[in-house]
Amino acid sequence: MSDQDRRADLRARIKKYGRQAVTLEEMLRLGFWPPESLVADQRERSLAELHLAQAELSDLRAAIAKVEGQISDAHDLDALIAEIRKRRIARVHALREQRRAEKLRQQQERSQADKQRRRERPPFLGHGVSAGLQYQGGDAARVASLGLPALTTASDIAAAIGIDASALTWLTYHRGAATIDHYHRFTIPKRGGSTRVISSPKRRLRLAQRWLLQAILTPIPVHDAAMAFRPARSIAQNAALHQGRAIVIRIDLKDFFPSINFRRVKGLFQSFGYNEGVSSILALLATEVPRLAVTLDGDRRFVSIGDRQLPQGACTSPALTNILCRTLDARLQAVARSAGFTYSRYADDIVFSHPNSGAALGCFLTLVQRIIGEESFVINEKKTRIMRPQHRQTVTGLVVNQEPHLSRTDLRRFRAFLHHCETEGFDAMSTKLGKNARAYAKGYLSFLHMVSPKRRSTSPRSIPGYTRQAKPPLDLGVVGPAFQVGAC
Repeated sequence: MSDQDRRADLRARIKKYGRQAVTLEEMLRLGFWPPESLVADQRERSLAELHLAQAELSDLRAAIAKVEGQISDAHDLDALIAEIRKRRIARVHALREQRRAEKLRQQQERSQADKQRRRERPPFLGHGVSAGLQYQGGDAARVASLGLPALTTASDIAAAIGIDASALTWLTYHRGAATIDHYHRFTIPKRGGSTRVISSPKRRLRLAQRWLLQAILTPIPVHDAAMAFRPARSIAQNAALHQGRAIVIRIDLKDFFPSINFRRVKGLFQSFGYNEGVSSILALLATEVPRLAVTLDGDRRFVSIGDRQLPQGACTSPALTNILCRTLDARLQAVARSAGFTYSRYADDIVFSHPNSGAALGCFLTLVQRIIGEESFVINEKKTRIMRPQHRQTVTGLVVNQEPHLSRTDLRRFRAFLHHCETEGFDAMSTKLGKNARAYAKGYLSFLHMVSPKRRSTSPRSIPGYTRQAKPPLDLGVVGPAFQVGAC
């Protein structure tokens, strides 16, 4: 090998392994550094480390050369930097979308949980009725002792009725102005010439109220003096309690159903042991605000014109009044017994009677008025009557001077009605009445037979429908001759 080749080889080795390593090898090769026996082991270890380092260095130099080659192959450095930035942005966007999707999933889960919670425990059911929608507390032991269903949430009520929770919310939500009315509203004439507003619940609310009546209200006992809206009780039985008395006092309660508001009904359900939230929902089912239908810009709205109260026409209202009046009945009966009076109440018609015409009335009536006021009712002074034997004594529409019976005026009026039915026909009379005349006649005859069963066996002249001429019976289409006018 020529000197020039050796020098080139030396430079390559120095470049590859470093000056110190090449110098050491040359010294060893030329014999300038023969290893001594004392340092032989250290020399071997050092050489092994040297060869390892040389191998690692060789790999690093190869990797550097590869990178340098890739850089040299990249003709457009700006494009390479842009590609790197694009990939980094795409990676950031992907992470951001992943976080957004996770956040959306969590929001949906929270929303579903909140909706479920609101269905089970609605926190708001309209202004003025939502302050007590708390579903904790209550007295489960009292609920069980009364034989009532255990209810702690709105979902429990909905399941017991047989509807879903959203339908229950729709039925009970209190609206000032609504696009739908849950009641059919109409008026019927009263004896005095005024009209009475009847609110008949529509089908879905009627089913819910029917459950409320059967499951919760019917098991609650009422006072024995309450004669209305109870099985096996009638106005005839109520009137019979006061027949042949020297003094009969009749007191009418003013606005009986409307005077019982949402707060009183809610308090009643709480007294059964239900928590405040459940009591509020049950009270919303049983009460309603009077509404007026208005049309504005072609949109029909039912606008509330008062506070929530018992609707006259709902099946729950009579039972609720009897239960709410238990304290009133107990207090009035105690006062009546202490003064020798007989007491009964038929809905809003309170009646006292006494066998002695000399009974003191002043202090007794003052005490009665005070009790009625303390029980949050108002007396209708115009309809208060004190009736003695020399005048006609009437209780729930029946004359009670002797045995209860209809007045002559009512009998004559019905006789005239039957005469017109015979002469003009039922269709013509139905048109005049605005209702089915045949059904009205059947109902009134049944009422007459209930009130005065003995009259069926007395002289025909005392029976409505009697005519001097012999005529065939007026057939009312009811099975049995007792319901044919000529056979009565």
